[in-house]
This record gives sequence, structure tokens and C-alpha cells, in this order.
Amino acid sequence: MLKTATRSTLHEDVLSQLYEAIEKGTWPSGSKLPGEQLLAERFDVSRNSVREALKVLANRGIVLSKPGSGTYLTENSKSLLHSARMNTYIFDGINLKELIETRCLIEGQIAYYATERGTDEEFRELESLLCKAEDHKTKHDIHVQFHAKLAQISGRKLLERMLGSLQYEIDIQRERYMEYYSETLKNMMYNHSQIVREIKSRDPYRARKAMTEHIRSVWSSMFSIPLDI
Repeated sequence: MLKTATRSTLHEDVLSQLYEAIEKGTWPSGSKLPGEQLLAERFDVSRNSVREALKVLANRGIVLSKPGSGTYLTENSKSLLHSARMNTYIFDGINLKELIETRCLIEGQIAYYATERGTDEEFRELESLLCKAEDHKTKHDIHVQFHAKLAQISGRKLLERMLGSLQYEIDIQRERYMEYYSETLKNMMYNHSQIVREIKSRDPYRARKAMTEHIRSVWSSMFSIPLDI
């Protein structure tokens, strides 16, 4: 039974109740969810709060939006929901500073392995990716793709998955500081070019240092966060 949302952050309450309803089988895997307006009425919140909760479910692969048709649970929604619940537990109470420090450790090692294992062709793909950034939106998209591509090149699935979980949580916190992040994007492409240059040099230690320095400089410039790395 869906209830009126009560938390101060309404979309989090909506999200929590949607999790519970899916776990209990209120809607079978593959079935269509009620529309935004109907859910908003049941939760007694705005459609925007429902939309934000559904966006989280979509980002985690739990639901799929079909334009002109509606929003549907994916066939493996329950297993993905379990992973999402685990992520919520892992990141509960973790502040932005700790997230960034952990990202430095993970991505530094990703850069190290990518330098050792990547092919010249894969390195050229990284370079061509950076040439596609034209405006704010594409710069952010390319930034995410660049780090995901490096994780793939590293050949370590666990590191790749850990980065994905961290990236999602960081994105959530980053939304609160978009005005600072927008300004920082201007320097990211240059930093990425430096990382690629070090990777192409085939020196994994320099590549790891370039990556950690990149992450450190981005977040220090935004919030003056002293990182213990």
C-alpha cells in the first residue's frame, strides 16, 4: 500500500516506497508502472518528486521509459534492486570528501592497469573521445565516458563496477553544487589530455599520479577540500 510521502526530501521517500513495492511484487517484472500523475496523487507529492525518483530507478536499470507508452519494470528489476539497496547501505553516511578520496584510489589504479594493458588503438579511441566535447552537456558526458572507457581498458571488472557505483553517488552529491561544477568543466578536457599523454608514455606510475592529481585539482578548485591522498 503506497502512503503519503513524509520525509523532508520527498523524492527519497517516494523512491524508498517504490523500492518496497517492487520487492513485494506489487508490479511484476516487465509490467507497466502507474503514470506519474497517479503516483503523485497516491504519494501526495508533486509530479516532479515522482519524476526524480523514477529517474533514479532508470539510471540503475530498474525501470525503462518507453516514449508514448509509459514506464516499465525491466525483467531483471529485482536483482538490480538488490544491488541498489546494497549501494544505499554502503554509501549511507559517507561524505563527499571520503567519496573523492576513494575515487582517487580506484581511478589511480585503473590508470595504472590501463597503461600496462591498453592497446595503441584503445589509446587513440580515448584521444578521439576528447575531441567531441563542444558545450557544457557534451563536456560532462565525455568526462563520464572517458573515465568509464579507462576502466574498461584496465581489464578489471571489479574496479569498473566499483567506479560505476562511486560515480553515481558522486553525481547525486554533485547536483547540489552545479554552479561550481560548470566552471570546473572548462579545465577538465585539458586534464584528460594530460592523462592520455602519460598513459601513452607507458609509465603506469606517472599515469596513476596524473589521474589522482586530476581528481584532486578538480575537487580542490570547487570546494577547497583537502584530500588525504
